[in-house]
Amino acid sequence: MSAKVFYNIKGIVRSLLPKVLTQASLQHTIERIFTLNDSTLESIAKRVGYYHQINTPFTILPLSAKTFKPERLSLVSPHFGILKDHTLANKKYPTAYFYDTYEWTRYFPDTYKWYYEFGDVNYYLTHPGFTKTRPIDERVRNELESKSIKQDNSLESDLLDSGNTSLSFPANCTQANNILLQLDKYRHFNFLQDSIPYESKKDILLFRGAAPQEHRVKFLKRYFSHPLCDLGHTGDKAEHPNFYKDKMSRSKHLAYKFLLSLEGNDVASNLKWILGSNSLCIMPKPKYESWFMENTLIPNVHYALLDDDYNNLEALLEFFITHPKDAKDIIHNANLYCAKFHNPRIETAVSLLVFRKYFYLSNQGDLTPKEHDLLGV
Repeated sequence: MSAKVFYNIKGIVRSLLPKVLTQASLQHTIERIFTLNDSTLESIAKRVGYYHQINTPFTILPLSAKTFKPERLSLVSPHFGILKDHTLANKKYPTAYFYDTYEWTRYFPDTYKWYYEFGDVNYYLTHPGFTKTRPIDERVRNELESKSIKQDNSLESDLLDSGNTSLSFPANCTQANNILLQLDKYRHFNFLQDSIPYESKKDILLFRGAAPQEHRVKFLKRYFSHPLCDLGHTGDKAEHPNFYKDKMSRSKHLAYKFLLSLEGNDVASNLKWILGSNSLCIMPKPKYESWFMENTLIPNVHYALLDDDYNNLEALLEFFITHPKDAKDIIHNANLYCAKFHNPRIETAVSLLVFRKYFYLSNQGDLTPKEHDLLGV
């Protein structure tokens, strides 16, 4: 609780400080990035390119407001905004999204425009906008191509024939328009200190989480009573009364060797802290990704791969129970993967450069020669 209070206080203090101070410091902050060594700068450039995959100019104009709830894997126009309106008093989305974007938008002029889409984004954007998550193309493309995608009625006329709201997914639309930021980061990037050795943990797969999604219910139905599993739905008790169990703190999860990570509406919120623990993460290959770059995680190197149909779960658990060294090797790799998100100076550099690239490509500011060389734009 104290960490959440501290997070909120920092967000409030940032919102109260005059933006003229951060705007005046931007040039110095950018210059400090280039005092890092070459290998670190190369790593930063790769991450910026990963999050912001667009390298050609685009225009930001007002879009019609959505009047419907976006469907999974649909094509949707993002929200349009002007930075002068990006204030705590004017926010129309969860406070965490304001805190996590304002940390960076306060460096830029009030006249700058942007597109954004906050919340659980499990769909594609029609225009380049900032999001927490995006679909991983190669994991969902077949599904997209095999069904008719409901289009956003506010899509501009050059993309839609008049009155046609049920087109095939355009072949040239990919995840690139979903530009990733580290959003809702208190929930998603709140790593734990795990002092329990792997050998001292229970030979049980643990899961606690709400199960409004069909794929989570499927797992509960199949393995709820399995002797190697301790599973529980922690959402509305009336929704799945046969699977309901009380919530468990994250620290209590650490007593178990195997922790299940299943995506919900988009990425699994427990994935980061599980991979940073001394327990083995069991999960299917992700279909969505965030600032954590889930698509770069390697199956059976950073986590134990669970088949999409869940058929191999029992074999997985039995293997790692009898092969603890293999489990510990994967856990070690997962810990190393998490470590690259722990350096505040690097996270600041990547975040600011994502914004700098965005505003440059939308003709709202220039880059320094060093930024041009680093980012390749």
